Amino acid sequence: MGIDLDDFLEFYLLDSQEQVEKLGSGLLQLERDGENISLVNDLFRSAHSLKGASGTMGFTPIVELTHAAEDLLDKMRQGKMLVTNEIIDVLLAVTDKVKMMLAQVEQRSDILVDYGDLTSQMKTITETGALVQKSKPFVGRNQVEEQEEKPGIDFALSPEETGTVSEAAFTSKSVYWLNVALEPNTMMKAVRAVMVIQRLELLGNVVKIIPSIDELEVCEALEFNILFVTNESQKDIRADILEVSEIYDAQVTNYTLPESDAPEIGLTVQAEEANPVRTEKNVEEPIQMGRSKQANQPTEQNTNIQPQKDINQVHTIRVDTARMDNLINLVGEMVITRTRLVKIGQDLQTENQSDPLVASLNEANVYLGRLMNDLQESVMRLRMVPIGTVFSRYPRLVRDFCRKTGKRIELVIHGEETELDKTVIEMIGDPLTHIIRNSVDHGIEAPEERLTVGKSGVGTITLDAYHEGNHIAIIVSDDGSGLNIDKIYKKALEKGLVSEREGLSESDIANLIFLPGFSTADQVTDISGRGVGMDVVKKAITNLGGIIDIKTSKGVGTSMIIRLPLTLAIIQALLVEVGKETYAVPLSSVVETLLVNKRDIKSVGSLPMVQLRGNTLPLISLKQKFDLPESETINEEVYVVVVGLGDKTVGIIVDELQGQQEVVIKSLGDYLNGLPGIAGATILGDGKVTLILDIGSLLQDILIKR
Repeated sequence: MGIDLDDFLEFYLLDSQEQVEKLGSGLLQLERDGENISLVNDLFRSAHSLKGASGTMGFTPIVELTHAAEDLLDKMRQGKMLVTNEIIDVLLAVTDKVKMMLAQVEQRSDILVDYGDLTSQMKTITETGALVQKSKPFVGRNQVEEQEEKPGIDFALSPEETGTVSEAAFTSKSVYWLNVALEPNTMMKAVRAVMVIQRLELLGNVVKIIPSIDELEVCEALEFNILFVTNESQKDIRADILEVSEIYDAQVTNYTLPESDAPEIGLTVQAEEANPVRTEKNVEEPIQMGRSKQANQPTEQNTNIQPQKDINQVHTIRVDTARMDNLINLVGEMVITRTRLVKIGQDLQTENQSDPLVASLNEANVYLGRLMNDLQESVMRLRMVPIGTVFSRYPRLVRDFCRKTGKRIELVIHGEETELDKTVIEMIGDPLTHIIRNSVDHGIEAPEERLTVGKSGVGTITLDAYHEGNHIAIIVSDDGSGLNIDKIYKKALEKGLVSEREGLSESDIANLIFLPGFSTADQVTDISGRGVGMDVVKKAITNLGGIIDIKTSKGVGTSMIIRLPLTLAIIQALLVEVGKETYAVPLSSVVETLLVNKRDIKSVGSLPMVQLRGNTLPLISLKQKFDLPESETINEEVYVVVVGLGDKTVGIIVDELQGQQEVVIKSLGDYLNGLPGIAGATILGDGKVTLILDIGSLLQDILIKR
């Protein structure tokens, strides 16, 4: 019976997409840390895994493309080729092509992506790329004259030692050949070698020393060689060895196992393939390493010391998202059914207060409520996804923008572990992309301009996320020139969006950039300037029940603050009456409720307001907002539900407060979706459909009106 590979296609796609993401993020890190051999080994294994899986599934174009990339990475991990921006560009282009190919595979269509030019480029680089200068034998710390090339060192490894070296290559560890030179006239050479070994054993695993300790004491040699497995960097190893007295110098060289040698054969280090760490500075450094690194990128040591076994101990199971959504829907229906049972129990209690069966029913409803709360919380956790899955795409984005614009920008990421509902995660990516594009194009100045005003030539864009009550705050900030408030105001006057008589604050003017078609760019680029970005950002965030605000300072920078609800499925809500209608207000947005005398409500322009503890609170009448008929009964006092997101608050005028209830958010469908002020609908215990207010949209309207 044959095996149907279609059964494994979904698993192949999931695994391949993960490998491509690893390649992309790893290449960006390698561009900043070109000497990290452990990282090169990880990238090589990802390319190899991708090639092997694609070969099994019969996707020849992916195999050929990743095979060429694998050859290029192999040259780099053997130390035969330096890491350059051009090589990173080509390998990143490979990840882009593979993503396109996987998209066609997912659609069950033939792979038609053209990749011939890319494989040709990689083959050319592999065959004729920049080679590392051949390593020279030890010449002392202050000597500069060249000497004859040192032959390879035959460590004559036993099968066990060969196994140790082979295993290290597959556990993200580095294998080094250490050539340690002693001071002339060193009396106790063996003691010095033992002291070096003792230091090294604190950093890793000493596989072998040549000559041995006993031989070193009786022979005339003033140097010894060590085969060493570790997670530490070459520079740190060398510095540690040089702290031992009577050690004249130390060379740390990458050691690779030739693929042609069998495990039981003693392997030889080829000096011409090495990349030693020496006291002399390299004549040419293809990649300049900045002193500062991204906040989300650990230093070389931190990256290397994380044990591989910790990763393998994470036990996960992949579940189709459709099954997850179905589970969420079933839990939502159970919540609605429980609400109906509670309503039935309350009605029976009113009519039959002394009936013991009614009391038992209500007790069972209380217990069922606790179970449902636990079930709901557990299911909602399944929907939560780290926002880092979105943030991970932006280092590549900023890097590509820098290559296009010539600007130097460092992207700093915080809070990537912050969790958010998967539906929000899926929809927040594009708005964040628009904001980062604007920061690159309009915010960060050119290096020369930044230096002129006393700033660093490297601009910084910071991407941060953190929980704020039942919401998540996402902040995109830059240290650029800030928004040009005067230019925005003049542009708004030209377009007739505002009049000169309107007294707008700087915050009000800054928020004008969210109007459709608004742009202050003098010319359109392929990055931004068409005026179709920020209004889309605002609309997308509003559709998610969120709000966006701007803080800017001329010459200092700009921050875009986005606040979003953690989940879009099941929420606690405050039910309110307006006329004959009932509305649900998300309880996470409710600050407090007030009873306000109508005489205390004053109008400022067209906006009603009331004084609350010395501050002015803007009000929204739902009757006017939704064009509802006025009540026949005239009351001197009205209820006001104060809602807010972040530091923005508004009061909603209602007739009555019904109480708190757990509700399931249901979509209104394509036809009614996107209604201003409405986030969705829910079914109450009596079977009636109630609309859920969109607090973010209401707050955004107030910001624009003000």
